[in-house]
Amino acid sequence: MPRENAKLMLRALLLALLLCFSLACAAREASEVRVEGLLNAANPTCAYEINVEHDGEAVVTLAAYGPGTSWDKVGAEAAVLSVHVDDVYKSDVVLFSGATSHDYQVLLGPLSKGHHRLEFRYEPRKGVLQAQKVRLEDYSLRVYGPDDPLYEVIRHAPIIYGRKEAYRTDVPLLMYHERWTKDSHTVIQYTVIFSNEDGGTPPEGLMARWGRLTDIEWAYRVELDKAGEVAREQYQGRDHKAFEFRGEKEGRHPLLCIATRNNLFSDQGRSPYRFALVPEASLPEGHSREELMDLNPWTYKVMAQEWSREGMEEKGDPDTAWVSDPRNYVYVEFNAEGTARIAVSVKLQGDPTWYSSDHGVAKLRARSRGWQRSAIEVPSGKTCQDIEAVRFTAYAEKKSSLPYSLTLHDVSKVFMLNEDFTPTPSVLEWHDKLFLDTDPDTPDPDRVTFKVES
Repeated sequence: MPRENAKLMLRALLLALLLCFSLACAAREASEVRVEGLLNAANPTCAYEINVEHDGEAVVTLAAYGPGTSWDKVGAEAAVLSVHVDDVYKSDVVLFSGATSHDYQVLLGPLSKGHHRLEFRYEPRKGVLQAQKVRLEDYSLRVYGPDDPLYEVIRHAPIIYGRKEAYRTDVPLLMYHERWTKDSHTVIQYTVIFSNEDGGTPPEGLMARWGRLTDIEWAYRVELDKAGEVAREQYQGRDHKAFEFRGEKEGRHPLLCIATRNNLFSDQGRSPYRFALVPEASLPEGHSREELMDLNPWTYKVMAQEWSREGMEEKGDPDTAWVSDPRNYVYVEFNAEGTARIAVSVKLQGDPTWYSSDHGVAKLRARSRGWQRSAIEVPSGKTCQDIEAVRFTAYAEKKSSLPYSLTLHDVSKVFMLNEDFTPTPSVLEWHDKLFLDTDPDTPDPDRVTFKVES
């Protein structure tokens, strides 16, 4: 019996030494750490010691996937893991890329200089039943200090509690920021891209007027004075109205909760799913909000998989407004301003038909409010090489006899999605100024056509 106890003690000592060695190897910052960990019911937690070299806002990027899961399959949508620092719950990660490895970013929040314990936990109750395990591949840590240009952006990023169905629908995919000056203050606005929109604008409206099936909503806006203190803060609530933020914070991070089926926010409430997204990216000038999807093309695939899985996808038919496979569409990005509504049409080589974004329906015409997108369905199997021309047409508001006009400033992109749902290279770009008018008594036309060069 004493000999068996000695063996057990020796084995425990060796395991402890091995764990200490592993933690020491993992105590690093800003470099990639290979983990090769498998989390499941028998081994639900993987912990590492991280070394933070200076005070700041910490971000971890985790490469992981859920074997046996797929965002396009009912009942197998995603596995979920949670992230903790020093035993404090920071975020959930819905592995929407399924069995394919993907880099997921998580905002850990303010961390002080020194050693901290980073944990990834398998969450079987938050994922689907088929998600029996999570495979971790590597992670990297970055800390934004006060001297970093993005420090204030990261420091004030909102933390979002998602809907209770976030493991399979309308999951927050990414967050980006915009920054501008108002008087002597700096304004930072945070916008979230969701995988879909279960409520609000119908899908045919999303494609015709926005060129997507994702939902893009600004979440939080903070105004900082010259000293960097908060002068005003607002969030987007029900009916797309801006409300003064009066909720709780963690550090400088406001806590928001999804309050509607069209992904609008409240500064009250919690849910089982917490998302700490990282708004490193900014909206580039000269583009619509959907440019962030182009810069992260995997968002199109997640969007399309959810659309297909939820049984919303119709058989391809450009004669109807019903939305089919997103690969059947021509996506057009343009910049127009004025009082008139606008529709975009596409003509294919060898085909006399003009395929239109609005299908002759007034409510599917976009308002001329700056940079925006539209998607036009064409017969399945077509590619950008089949596009012969693109037309923009101005329309008066519904049931109005008054003349309306708009100025078309730019056409920046015309593209389709390839087999893997990745945007193809654009086949048309134009930057100038054209005036379109619905009044038949003026010399200005109500439409303009651009020919696509072969």
